[in-house]
Amino acid sequence: MIAERLDPAVVKSGDHVIIRMPSTNAKIVCIKPDNMVSLGKFGSFKASELIGKAFGHTYEIEKGGSIATHTLAGFDNADITEANNQGIVDNPLSQKMTFEEIEHLKTMSLAGDVSAKEIIQSLTENNEAFDKKTEFSKSKYILRKQRKFMKSFVPLETSVFNVCGYFFEFNPGKIRGIRIDTLSQVLSLANVYSCARILAVDDGQGMVISALLSRMAEGGQVLGIHDGDVSNYDVIRYMNFSPATKSRLQSLSWSKLHHNVEPFTEHLPENASADDMAGRERRMRGHAKLSETLDNLRRGEFDALVVSTNYNAKSVVEKLIPYLGGSRMLVIYDQSKEALLEAFDWLRKSQSFLNVQLTESWLREYQVLPGRTHPTMTTSGGGGFILSAIHLAPAQQDC
Repeated sequence: MIAERLDPAVVKSGDHVIIRMPSTNAKIVCIKPDNMVSLGKFGSFKASELIGKAFGHTYEIEKGGSIATHTLAGFDNADITEANNQGIVDNPLSQKMTFEEIEHLKTMSLAGDVSAKEIIQSLTENNEAFDKKTEFSKSKYILRKQRKFMKSFVPLETSVFNVCGYFFEFNPGKIRGIRIDTLSQVLSLANVYSCARILAVDDGQGMVISALLSRMAEGGQVLGIHDGDVSNYDVIRYMNFSPATKSRLQSLSWSKLHHNVEPFTEHLPENASADDMAGRERRMRGHAKLSETLDNLRRGEFDALVVSTNYNAKSVVEKLIPYLGGSRMLVIYDQSKEALLEAFDWLRKSQSFLNVQLTESWLREYQVLPGRTHPTMTTSGGGGFILSAIHLAPAQQDC
């Protein structure tokens, strides 16, 4: 459970923020006081203008790079009638303004001489078919033009929900295609709570690790097993975690899993330079950190094992299952069912697991409006597969 936020959710200096533009495109930016944030054709604004502003509100970019709170038109005022657009022909000739005139307005808008509201008003006034549309259809027309011309944006907090949704939409390969509903099921099945100790393998650049850390606001620890000498948990840097939350993450390379740590015995030579002493201090800290991480791993009895890996799931679980406590959850995510079938068959036959389940996530988004509720025309094809099981405690032998 995430601790209740007492202060209002506002943008702070140094925060990463998701900027959602009128076109529904988005980008992640770091808010630094002296920087300008460029949104392409939607203009640029001073980052300092956003500091102290609330998340989730719509802001319009004004001339000079300042911003002001703005309200976008919606469907609230669209009357529900029996009228329809059956007799309207979608003909480009219904627009009286020429292409050159519209492009000229765009150029003036970029310079700040004409507002997007004035452009949209000109387009509607010169559209012969506009007055024949239903009120709802007019609202949709205006909304489309706002997405094209409005120099506005919505800053979104880099929560797990928003960050996962952002990468799933714009770079799903980075997070191994895990969708937010699938990620929420992983957290639920693993029974992740604030003071838990979680063992994790995350080859999705830290998306799963970030979700686990978000549950560690009041205590607990996550130990991540990774490739190479340094972990690649890039997603964590976008999450604006506090130093206390970041300190709850330990990481260990696969190559160090069975490493025996010898006492640190490095001595400095006579007349050692400052660089020599700094290097020794750095190596000593690294030695102490590795020793602490290995002690934590070999203590075992982790409360959950969560896996999202590019390797064979069965081989990964075989190496790490000795460190999982009894009556604790094993949860494995993958984009394809075939990658989990071998592990599924092995878990079903094992005497050490109960309630072995292989499930698929399914999600459909709906447009919810009075009299116009229906599934959206486009949606994701799949949200991945989850293999879960309960690990039994080893049988106690009689003395």
